[in-house]
Parts: sequence; C-alpha cells; structure tokens
Amino acid sequence: MRTFFVTGTDTGTGKTLVSASLAAFFSLRTGLRVGVMKPFETGLPSDRTELFPCDAKSLKDASGSTDNLALINPCTFELPLAPETAAQLNGKTIDLAVIDRAYEKIVRTHDITIVEGAGGILVPILEGFFFADLIARWALATVVVGRLGLGSINHTLLTCRVLQARGIRIIGVILNDTEGTDDVASRTNPDIIRKYLNVPILGVVPYFKTSEREGLDRETLAAIPASHLDTKAIYDGATLQSP
Repeated sequence: MRTFFVTGTDTGTGKTLVSASLAAFFSLRTGLRVGVMKPFETGLPSDRTELFPCDAKSLKDASGSTDNLALINPCTFELPLAPETAAQLNGKTIDLAVIDRAYEKIVRTHDITIVEGAGGILVPILEGFFFADLIARWALATVVVGRLGLGSINHTLLTCRVLQARGIRIIGVILNDTEGTDDVASRTNPDIIRKYLNVPILGVVPYFKTSEREGLDRETLAAIPASHLDTKAIYDGATLQSP
C-alpha cells in the first residue's frame, strides 16, 4: 500500500487537477485500487442544508472510489480561509484524531492513496499546527505543484526547502500552466528551477481553461500524466504503508 501527499506552492496552483489526473491514471491505466483524500476543504458553496466539497468530489469521481465523501473529506468549511481561521469563526473545533482515522481507513483499503492539501504547506490547521506538520505526522512523501509562470522560482524553492528542513521527502515538482501565457518566464522557469532544486521536475501540465477543467472525464484526465508526467517516479516514490 502506497500513499503520497500533493501540496502546492500557493493556493490556485492546480493541485486538484494534478491529483485528479493522477488518480484517474493509476486507476484506469494500472488497475490499482486508488484511494483519495482531501482532509480539509474550505470556501465551499452551500446548498441550503450542507456544504458540498467540490475538490473532494472531483477526486472521488476521477479515482472511481466508492468511499463516502464524508470519509474522503472529513472537515469542511464554507468560509474561504485557512482551516484554523474558518473553524474559529464557525465556532468549531478540529479534531485531528478524526482526520487520522479517516486517513488510516482509506489507506488500508486501497493500493495507492493520494492526499491533497489546501493552499501551501504553512497554511495553519490548528494553532501552531500547519499542513507541513500533517505531512510529517503521516510520514508522507510529497509532490509539489507550482505555477509555470512568473513567481514560480521563489515559491517553488521556498516550499521545497521548508519541506526538506522538516525532513519530508519530496518525490518531485510538477509545474502547471495555469495561465496559458507563452512568455519568457514560462519558457525559462523549468530550467532555472531544475538548476537550483535537488529534486526532479516530474513534468509540466498543459494549460486548460476553467470550463475545460470542469468537464474533463476520467479518460482525458488519465491521459495528462500518461503524456506529461513521470508516473513511474511518482509511484516508486510514494510512501509504503504497513497493512
């Protein structure tokens, strides 16, 4: 049983697209039982009676998982804020033991599990407890998703160095073309980032319009890693868990 964490250098880097495409790839192209988890999701639309976890639903659909959304996404908030702040403003308490149990159940029943974070690694979950601490708590190898364009060098190097300072193993970096801008930064950033990183760049995800991202079926999602990412490195780098 293997598992890995997908984090971003910031919010809006395309973590869900990357996570969903990898879930679809490992499910459809390799026949693995793929588990997915989005421990915390904020900024959710309300349909009068409950919060609907959009990212978690995308992961569930892409992976073909039969797990309940409440297991995949055990902690949800309507306000688009860090979990610590969203919980405080909603008068709620985040119980890490509940999150741990959900994670352990998903890992036990799948061949490979993909856990997606929210925002970056220093987004606070509880007072003094950040996503980097959650990754370390579960001893997960990590894939870092960064933007392809301007600002990517600084954000990617900072994220990787903080993870490494915490002793967290980085499988590699995926750059995501979120803007579709063919400028000098987009063309040169992969080589510059590669120059200063001591972890591999696993590939570049091509640009998709928002409407295209929302309408991607599982086969189309699976084709993204197959064509653009080093899926073998990701699989081999995933953390092995005991039954």
